Amino acid sequence: MLSRSTNSKTADYKMGEGLSYLFVAAIDLGTTFSGVAFSSRDAFTKEPTNVWLKTWHGTIVTYKTPTVILFDQNGDFDSFGYEAEDRYTDLLLDGVAENWSLFRRFKMSLYEQQSVLESLELVADNGKKMSAMKVFSASIKYLTEQLTKEIMKQVSYTTDKDIKWVITVPAIWSQPAKSFVRKAAMMAGIESEMLTMALEPEAAAICLKHLPLEKKKMGEVGDNYRTFSPGSSYTIVDAGGGTIDITTHEVLEDGSVKELFQSSGGDWGGTKVNDRIMELFEDVLGTQTMSELKQNQQLDILELERNIETAKRSLSTHRRKMTITIPAGILDQYKKNHHADLSSVKSASLRDGRTIEFTFNSGKLRLDHDSSCSFFEPSIISICDHLRDMFQMSAGQGIDTIIMVGGFANCSFLIRKILTEFPDKHVLVPEEAEWSVLKGAVIFGHDPWLIKQRRSRYTYGAKCKKLFKEGEHDPDKKEEENDKVFCHDLFSKHVEIGELITVGEYQTNKKYRVSHDSMARIQLYASRNPDPKYVTDEGCFKVGELEIFSPNLEVESKIRVQLSFSHTEIEARLSHRKSGTSSAIYLDTHF
Repeated sequence: MLSRSTNSKTADYKMGEGLSYLFVAAIDLGTTFSGVAFSSRDAFTKEPTNVWLKTWHGTIVTYKTPTVILFDQNGDFDSFGYEAEDRYTDLLLDGVAENWSLFRRFKMSLYEQQSVLESLELVADNGKKMSAMKVFSASIKYLTEQLTKEIMKQVSYTTDKDIKWVITVPAIWSQPAKSFVRKAAMMAGIESEMLTMALEPEAAAICLKHLPLEKKKMGEVGDNYRTFSPGSSYTIVDAGGGTIDITTHEVLEDGSVKELFQSSGGDWGGTKVNDRIMELFEDVLGTQTMSELKQNQQLDILELERNIETAKRSLSTHRRKMTITIPAGILDQYKKNHHADLSSVKSASLRDGRTIEFTFNSGKLRLDHDSSCSFFEPSIISICDHLRDMFQMSAGQGIDTIIMVGGFANCSFLIRKILTEFPDKHVLVPEEAEWSVLKGAVIFGHDPWLIKQRRSRYTYGAKCKKLFKEGEHDPDKKEEENDKVFCHDLFSKHVEIGELITVGEYQTNKKYRVSHDSMARIQLYASRNPDPKYVTDEGCFKVGELEIFSPNLEVESKIRVQLSFSHTEIEARLSHRKSGTSSAIYLDTHF
């Protein structure tokens, strides 16, 4: 443990500046779909939006591929995306898929994770478990290889220093989750100094700032609206498959932006709609039938899930009914278990107490408009309630624009509700809404300085000890060391929740006394409480450690700790003046 010493002034800090590179390559590893893109430094200087996006060939040609990864019987990587889906389908048809492992939607496993993640395991469709680190790193490695192949078409030779990599992450993710992705990328072969994390809604903002925005209200295109003019403010809603990521910016005089609120959101994404529709089928088919289908007829379940996704995307405010095709194997299994045709079922009681009526015709389930809308409502209501709370706060009352991006932003029900609930706001849905995060990540890699000031999502501090003071410190924290009495587990605050912090600067610069020879370790904690006293207070949690090693470190000598919370990850510089040791590092969450 370190003991607390003195304060000193803030220092400027821009980690990774001065790197020489030829290309910026970006990876958007989404919950349901993923994409990759790149541009050369020369192309960026001529036209920032001139970004190459890889096209993927599935049932349609698109800039995204399903976030699905397949491992073989030996646990080795086999395929990713559309190729993994097709390969697994063939294995199921041939009856040899038993020991193969297919993983989907695994990005959501990191949502709300606030502690150690190295031991996290994921469960495949067949029930087999695998290290989350292995799944993420294999996915990133595959996507980096796809990008590298395309880049090699432009140049004959590249080194590890020629490509600057950017991986997008939700702004609402914890520091341990972001650090986990960095480690997975390093395991995939990306050097840490050539890797940058981009927050997804910020990447979208960067992209849109460089594009002519068209204002769209229920599909009607109007004149350009000056969303990014100095003094204006806007909210970006990155509506993805898993999470809704929300950030709010005010445009400054120099064109850069500052956050008005710390990033927020929730797990209200488009996959929640799929899950609710799937719950309907579980209620209709019965627990036993659904269990048997998942265990013995995975192909039928996969086909049903695809049909649900297709039906969800095809539904609009103008199309009155949702139609979902039921695989023949599911119809047969239901008849076998219930001794009746599925067409005889006319309604189902859902888990939330509602009763849904429907019809079956020629192997298709038909839902009326109101019933179809009900599957979207919980997510849409959560989004609108969250935005309303933001706009009612004093800092949010001047926000005049809502920009919708991400795959779920194409949902007409969501856009219609946003327009209805916030008639005084300009609601913009850019034509490139679904690709704006990916393209913006490339632009961010070339020029990350659009974001000038961010808000801290937590109160951050270091675990330390001080000389015990009666009446001030908790007697339960009293410990004697070397004839001195200390108070342990103190929370030495570095930055407060909601605090406005400037990008490119150290927010804090403190000194601590070293407690062990040759090594100094800073244990960093976080809390939503603005002023915690002890790291053991309710709501406090450990987010990682910072370490510096030197044979010249001495017990009771002082180490300077400079922390930067302004970038997408926590960065630090630890320096020991007496030994001349200095180290610039990212937060390590291996503890």
